[in-house]
Amino acid sequence: MNKRFKKIIKRLRQELEQLYCKEGSFSSPTVLQMSQQLDESIVAFQKLTKH
Repeated sequence: MNKRFKKIIKRLRQELEQLYCKEGSFSSPTVLQMSQQLDESIVAFQKLTKH
């Protein structure tokens, strides 16, 4: 499960980077939405791995 989450997070980071390059701004609504999705995935991963 950890490998799956890590792959998802890595993919979302790459997508966010590509989207930022396309949009040219971190304040773009689509970039903000992707960033929030990435944040939520990271928090979920941290909760699963926290002992």
